Amino acid sequence: MNALRFLRPECIKLSLATVASEAPEAEGDAPRRNRLNREKEAVMEELCDLLTSSGQVANPSKFLRDLVNRERKASTAVAHHIAIPHVRTMQAKSFIMGLARAQGEGVYFASSDGEPTRLFFLLASPPYEDRLYLQVYRELAGLIQDEEAMASLFAARSTQDVFNALRTHLDR
Repeated sequence: MNALRFLRPECIKLSLATVASEAPEAEGDAPRRNRLNREKEAVMEELCDLLTSSGQVANPSKFLRDLVNRERKASTAVAHHIAIPHVRTMQAKSFIMGLARAQGEGVYFASSDGEPTRLFFLLASPPYEDRLYLQVYRELAGLIQDEEAMASLFAARSTQDVFNALRTHLDR
C-alpha cells in the first residue's frame, strides 16, 4: 500500500493561515481555552477547504461538521507536532488525503503533550472504505515515527518537495 497515491497536489498547503496563540495555562482559563478551540476549528476549516478543492467532497459544510464532531470526541494530535485528523463520512465521495503545515512553531491542537502542532495529515473516507482507511492510517503512523521523514516534511519548500519526501520514505 502506498498512501501517496491518495494525496493530490491541490490538497497540500505548506503555510496555514491560522496562527498560534498561547496555550491555556490553567484549568480555570475558560476564555483562552474557548479562543484556542476556535483556532482549532479554524485549522479544520482550512483542512476542509483543502480536501474540497479535490472535488471529492459532496457538501463542504456537512463535511466540516462531521470533521469537527469527530475531533471533539478525541484529539487527533498523535505525536510531537503532528496530527492526523480523520473522518469517515458520507460527504467523502472517495478516499482522499491532505497535508498541511502550520506557520512558525505551529498551532494549538489539543495535543497530549500540550505542544503546538505543525504538521497535519487529513484523511477522509466514505464509511464503507474501512479497510483502505485503516491501511493508510497505519502507514502514516509508521511514517511519523521516522525522524528523517518528518524532518524532510518540516523542511519542504514546495509541493514537489513534499512528494519527494513521501516517495523516499513510503517506498522503503
